[in-house]
Amino acid sequence: MTELVYALVQAVHNLGAVAVVASPAAALGLRGRSGALERRLAWTLLFAWGLQAASGAAFAATSYGFKGELPEVTGVALYSLVVKIVATVFGFLLAAVLLGVRRLSSPRSRTLAWITCQGLALAALLAAAPLRWYL
Repeated sequence: MTELVYALVQAVHNLGAVAVVASPAAALGLRGRSGALERRLAWTLLFAWGLQAASGAAFAATSYGFKGELPEVTGVALYSLVVKIVATVFGFLLAAVLLGVRRLSSPRSRTLAWITCQGLALAALLAAAPLRWYL
């Protein structure tokens, strides 16, 4: 049963990761040609970052529920976890900004926001590998 729960949490986390990486990539590919689609992508990104946070917390809750303790996270795994948490917080906030500001003042600022979103997504994705290795 434990493995099934971990696998389900991992599947949800992976789907969130796909959306976190794909949303900014798609928005950058549009190059501002479709404001409505760009806004939907910002909603998708906001939801995906929320899903990343929730499923990340679900990993901890699952460990605590089945083992009675949180996993020991030290060294490289701890640094990786911090990178993922920071990327998630700033990614969620930036997605909210993209939604809150109907149209950023210039195409350049919009592009910069999406590039930053893409960078945060890639940072979180790259930090996942050492975290999985050490946990």
